[in-house]
Amino acid sequence: MLNPYFAFGVPIFLLFLYVVFAIIRKKSKLHYIGFVLLLISSFMMAFSFQVLQGLWTLEDSHATEQLETLGYATEILWLPLILGAILALLNLWRGVKRVKSFREESN
Repeated sequence: MLNPYFAFGVPIFLLFLYVVFAIIRKKSKLHYIGFVLLLISSFMMAFSFQVLQGLWTLEDSHATEQLETLGYATEILWLPLILGAILALLNLWRGVKRVKSFREESN
């Protein structure tokens, strides 16, 4: 799980997927695309947290030789988690605004 191709490849793919759906959202009138963006960002956040849990388990088992062979600084693993959290909060905020606008239009 701490393989750099897996630990960073999945978040990079999810970020690419997020950008594609964000472009689709801008160019179309489909309302559910915002929910898809929320799902993608939430999955990125959950996946990154799971990778961090794998790192913490490895640190707890005092496997220093495995930690040294990772080939990257383990602090970098926080970046996808933070980015996913920011994008998830942004999409939650957009969703709340959209629900409020629907309620105002219906009144």
